[in-house]
Amino acid sequence: MLDYKILKKQVKELLSKKREKSILELLSTLHPADIAELINNLHDAEDKKRIFSLLDVETASEVIVELSDESRRAILKDITHDRLADIVEDLPSDEATDIIADLPKEKAEEVLANISPEDSAEVRHLLKYPEESAGGLMQTEVLALSADITVEEAIERLRILAHETEEEYHNIFIINGNKKLVGVVPINKLILSSPHSRLSQLMEKPEAIIYVDEDQEEVAKKFQKYDLVSAPVVNKNGVLLGRITIDDVIDVIEEETSEDFYRLAGTDVEEVVYGDNIIKIAQIRLPWLVTNLFGGLLTGYLMWLFKHTLTDAIALVTFIPVITGMGGNLGLQSSTISVRGLATGKVTFQNFRHHLLKEIKVALVMATVCGTIVGVIAYLWHGHSALGLIVGLAMFCAMGVAVVMGTLMPAFLRKIGVDPAVASGPFVTTANDVTGILIYMAIATVCLNYLRG
Repeated sequence: MLDYKILKKQVKELLSKKREKSILELLSTLHPADIAELINNLHDAEDKKRIFSLLDVETASEVIVELSDESRRAILKDITHDRLADIVEDLPSDEATDIIADLPKEKAEEVLANISPEDSAEVRHLLKYPEESAGGLMQTEVLALSADITVEEAIERLRILAHETEEEYHNIFIINGNKKLVGVVPINKLILSSPHSRLSQLMEKPEAIIYVDEDQEEVAKKFQKYDLVSAPVVNKNGVLLGRITIDDVIDVIEEETSEDFYRLAGTDVEEVVYGDNIIKIAQIRLPWLVTNLFGGLLTGYLMWLFKHTLTDAIALVTFIPVITGMGGNLGLQSSTISVRGLATGKVTFQNFRHHLLKEIKVALVMATVCGTIVGVIAYLWHGHSALGLIVGLAMFCAMGVAVVMGTLMPAFLRKIGVDPAVASGPFVTTANDVTGILIYMAIATVCLNYLRG
């Protein structure tokens, strides 16, 4: 495995001595993904640009798609239109579209004007689709043939297309006269068949079809469910538009997982885009923190409303942190499980009732154990049996409500079209703090006479 720390030191030393030839010799021994990682590890934007400028067009096109958003922005900022046009023209249509989409409108138009009309038309067509849809993921380079041609003819077409695009093809898509998808022929089956066989004799029903307006998360689920390497993309009329390959889907899975983790922490994946821009990062994080701030103030207000209860039984104060904390932790566990289940398809609206009941049963066990422990401790600590019973009951109820809220909230948000991940992290913890205090104080107030005795 490469030691990027040593590699970075070598490159920086060569850059300082302006030994471009030596840098090129070093880079020639590296895979494009390793070159991209090296560039990502350089902190100086000028160093990133200098390294990238040394690469030939073919290598540059492979490297640019592997770069982090921050490194790519730094390089695209000052790259010449001609150089960028050469790189874009060497990329598959989907990756070319991703690069063009990151450019300012004026610069994008200049680059599109400098590439071939055919490539430009493909990119403009793909730019019309939402970035997180199947249309935004697909590439238009496909081998689409009629069912009545022979295996020999199909292989020759495949050779020509592979030579022109330098892409890997896993399936031949069979279309009719209206360009509607009617079947697929896997490449391995094509190679093993008689040269004189017709594709109509070999074609199979597609394992899965992707519709151009499907969300990228749904696309990823289909790839996982059917173990796909490549899948056709069609419009609502069944007309073949392109294909999506597994490498694009892996990027989607990584992106969606990152989004969920960022939202669990009360921030957003966009934070990465802003690099060291402190103000922008603070603007992303502040809304959640302000929500928590007001949640904390609401908790304090509720305690103030029950000040007479607390005054008459000051021992209640000692158990506020543990009741709110346990409710928040259990609610966070349940919401995380629900968010992940909804994301992977293991939890659906069809089986949600079963999932909810299972979470409630688990909660009852944990709430009983924790409620009993804290109740016994309250009794032994303060020598008051009524206090032990109140604290134990409040813990039991707060944990039960936290699980129900943590499980239901992600499903509700998914139903109304909001990402369920926003139900986790700071949001659910704050909500459970408020309900935990309300439950605890309400039970204590009802049983206040027993506490005085």
